Amino acid sequence: MSGKVFNAGRMVVAAVSFGVLAAAVAQAETPAQQHLHAREQAQQQGISEAELLAAKVGNGVTRLRDGREEWKAIFDRIYELGQIKSVTRNDSAVIERVGSVTKARLNEEGRVIPPSGFAGGAIDLRFSMDKWSYGFAVEQPAKNGRTLRSLQFFDQSGTAVIKIYLDNESGLPAFNKLVADFKGAQQPEKLNVSAPKSRPAHKSTADADVKELRLAWSELTDVHQFARLVKDLDITREQSLELIGTDSAYRLAPAAIETLFTEASKQGQPVLVFVSNPGMIQIYGGKADKTAVVGDWFQVQAPDLKLALLRANIDRGWVVKRPAKDGMITSVEFYDKKGDQIINIFSRRERNKEESAVWRKIVAGLERSS
Repeated sequence: MSGKVFNAGRMVVAAVSFGVLAAAVAQAETPAQQHLHAREQAQQQGISEAELLAAKVGNGVTRLRDGREEWKAIFDRIYELGQIKSVTRNDSAVIERVGSVTKARLNEEGRVIPPSGFAGGAIDLRFSMDKWSYGFAVEQPAKNGRTLRSLQFFDQSGTAVIKIYLDNESGLPAFNKLVADFKGAQQPEKLNVSAPKSRPAHKSTADADVKELRLAWSELTDVHQFARLVKDLDITREQSLELIGTDSAYRLAPAAIETLFTEASKQGQPVLVFVSNPGMIQIYGGKADKTAVVGDWFQVQAPDLKLALLRANIDRGWVVKRPAKDGMITSVEFYDKKGDQIINIFSRRERNKEESAVWRKIVAGLERSS
């Protein structure tokens, strides 16, 4: 849906009463439309997904208290739920992971010690809570008479950041207590969402200091230093790939993403997958057991993973080679037409060891962009 249509829908919603909005929500859930995901239902009505939920407050939806400290306290207690399903998505990729979260162990500086909690545990999440704005507890009917229970968090535009689903019956008392402990004092049925923030301005490619980029690139000792590099040079991630030279980065055809996962599956090559939006990064490390095309989506599955990629949105890919203390690190990342990163993929490897020759061979065989 274009930004123009979306904003027009917002203006219409703002002009009508809550009763009209609630009626529209009810209409969206007629039997013919119940198969739609909440994100699609919201788009059909020209509102955000968070607004769709807010209109159901008191009817299976509870508004949670707002604020970074509140959200952090909730996630500090997620381990109480036992087995959960964690879902993170952007416009083009959805990653679902199932696992039991353990209570995080902290070092003297208060940082999580891997592999505990959400930083290296069964479900690996990296938070940017400064981008969060709203949280809800949701109970909704599912197949076979079951009830789905979840905690859902959204940014200021009402776009989902992350959803945590209770994935076991024994965790129900803990879920109910968590909701009761963090229920908002007010339960508004309307949100003051704003349009998504525009992309920050950067230097043009022509104004970038290519010499400084290549020098800084050659001095990298860890892939985590890369974000600081592009920030210091005031260029985008993709600008750096365009400027660094083909020995370090080159383009791939969109179809290469399917080849990559299919070959990794066939050859038993473990991968490290990053799917992100502005408020969350969710990571999977392990093998891709099965791949398939299902409708408009390319799907990757493992016992505790479901990954889906919207094929039409994949515009281009990049192979990126960066130096590190353990040898060259080769990653593959894909972008949509807007320049937003869809997914980033590495070889999963043991700490302080080089990536595998199998991984490098798979990457070398991917179709380059013409």
